[in-house]
Amino acid sequence: MTRRSSSWIWGAALPVLVLFAAAGCAGMRPSPTKQRSLDEWRELTSVTALSPRVFAKGDVIRFYFPTATNVVLFDAHWSKIRGPSKGYKVDFAMLRLEEKLKRMPEGQHGWHEATVIAGAEWRRLATNLLEALTPTTPGRAVYYQGFLADRLLYRDQQGALRSAAVGDQRKDVVIERRYSIEETLQIMARLVEGHLAKDHPGNSLFVLLAPVASRFPQPLLLDLKQKRCVWLLPAPMYDSAERGLDLSMTAQGLGAFVFESHGLALIKNPVSSAARLADLAVQTLVRFIRVPPLKPGSEYPPLNHTNGMDLVRWEKWLDDYTGTRREEGSLHLLINGEQFFPRLREAIAEATNHVHMDVYIFDRDDVGVEVADQLKDRSGQVKVKVILDRMGSIMAAAIPPGTPLPENFVSPSSITSYLKRNSRVEVRPFLNPWFSSDHSKVFLVDGTHAWIGGMNLGREYRYEWHDLMVEVQGPVVDSLEDEFRRDWAHAGLLGDAAYLAALATTTQRSEAPATTNHWAEVRLLPTKTAWKPFSASVQGAIRKSQSYVYAENSYLFDKRVIIGLVQARNRGVDVRVVLPRVNDAKAGRRSNLVTANYLLQHGVRVYFYPGMTHVKAFLADGWACLGSANLNHLSLRLCQERNLATSDPDFAAHLKHDLFEEDFARSYELTSPITVDWVDFLADLVLEGF
Repeated sequence: MTRRSSSWIWGAALPVLVLFAAAGCAGMRPSPTKQRSLDEWRELTSVTALSPRVFAKGDVIRFYFPTATNVVLFDAHWSKIRGPSKGYKVDFAMLRLEEKLKRMPEGQHGWHEATVIAGAEWRRLATNLLEALTPTTPGRAVYYQGFLADRLLYRDQQGALRSAAVGDQRKDVVIERRYSIEETLQIMARLVEGHLAKDHPGNSLFVLLAPVASRFPQPLLLDLKQKRCVWLLPAPMYDSAERGLDLSMTAQGLGAFVFESHGLALIKNPVSSAARLADLAVQTLVRFIRVPPLKPGSEYPPLNHTNGMDLVRWEKWLDDYTGTRREEGSLHLLINGEQFFPRLREAIAEATNHVHMDVYIFDRDDVGVEVADQLKDRSGQVKVKVILDRMGSIMAAAIPPGTPLPENFVSPSSITSYLKRNSRVEVRPFLNPWFSSDHSKVFLVDGTHAWIGGMNLGREYRYEWHDLMVEVQGPVVDSLEDEFRRDWAHAGLLGDAAYLAALATTTQRSEAPATTNHWAEVRLLPTKTAWKPFSASVQGAIRKSQSYVYAENSYLFDKRVIIGLVQARNRGVDVRVVLPRVNDAKAGRRSNLVTANYLLQHGVRVYFYPGMTHVKAFLADGWACLGSANLNHLSLRLCQERNLATSDPDFAAHLKHDLFEEDFARSYELTSPITVDWVDFLADLVLEGF
């Protein structure tokens, strides 16, 4: 799968990397070479085309397509995804056109020819498959990613099977479950296994070549004997290496890094830029003070089974040691893009005064443009202000998405220019002196509603990744609005001077409508220059925990947090960690394997989510904390982050049941160490500082 930009990637970047990363894609318009390759693939895999002969050996596969004058070869090879799994093991590989034809390996040692399931045979199989995949209750939908073209399957009131794209279903249809790409492939493999074995006795290697009207065919290799399925993706749809360098993007990246982040930012924000440089120096020194790892013991203490820490005393500790305060608010979890994005769209449509956004990535893909179009449309009736991280958005736009964009979609060259064009949307970038980043994801409407969590504005957050947001109402929204007002002033041309003026002024508190009967005590826990209450709170909760600690985070790189989790387990605390089985960065995936082994050796229960989880959630003895921050050096000490926390028992119970227990159940628990190599340890060592 392809990788998208993450906060730690920008933190690790050097100026030369910025130039190359920003030079990745030309408005996402297919180049002539890429378009020819895609057209050839579509023609070779069309319903009327002859089926290819397919051969596989180990981790290599070849497709030989017969044509009127020649044979065309596509091949792929893959690296096995390490870690535990259930049932079929899932891998991914890129199919590339080979200019030099290789002889068919008929009869060669180790090569096996696969049976190709296409045409009428696939249609018969698909009919049975869709019937089995669709819920029997009318109006209940299941969302399948990947091979089924990211479709919802449900039945209408008459019981007829229906299919729809996410967001295009009837309003009375409820999505009761979402399956990741990996889960979808495992379910499909299990369901078709019996049909294939019955229709093709003696065969165990198959390729499903399913024509899909909405996109280019993406074959699936099934090995019934080895219980393996490999999703084969046409490289031109995903691989950034297929894209030509785009001078406009190169100039944009160069201008943002040199002239804006280290020119304009230093002029208009001299005080805050100097403070960030000093903070970077201090935190870099802190990073090199290594905490000695604990050696694994042969036995672990039994679990405590206590009621947990005294949350009243814990909240008092937070009052005294973090410099934050308790406020009132209501909290409502929104898990995954299908819950958050429709709610955000509804809120923007119903706004009567303003829409404010502070977001790390505002992407130029179809999802980002769709949000931008709505903001532009509403800007004639309400005030719309957007703060976006300059380098975060540029780098994200330079990397192709993990699922294909609509065929005729053409991305704008700049999301900032696109937002401003023919609209009244106001946009101010957060500039990035000394590699600083605003990693926040906060959305505000009318001073009455706020959304905070891990989702940026882009395709992976809407469709591809497991993620989390929380909707907030009540007085705490006023504090988020005040923070946005100050950040907006700071991002303007007057910079530090405007920020001081905004800091000196107060705003009238809004009377938020009481749409809930339950108000919780909520605490905002940011990470800011020279103020790190999020880090102090998380590490304090780990030290003081007595019953359980649950953490789900893609970028668990910080050794102080990791060792703290081990120390908690050695006190008899039930410690569980959820990591992504498929990380959006190879180095992060390697580091996760090393971390998982270390935690397992100390009795921590480690789960690998079947796909990419971008969730940033923490729960200790009934104290819940979530937001934009990762458990890495950048989020704990350097980036600008927005998080909230509460000891409210109702919200903690919802987070425990709806997120953690659900993810424990669907994830793969690690029961034995994973084989790792020196490259994994090197990646872990490097990422310790990010």
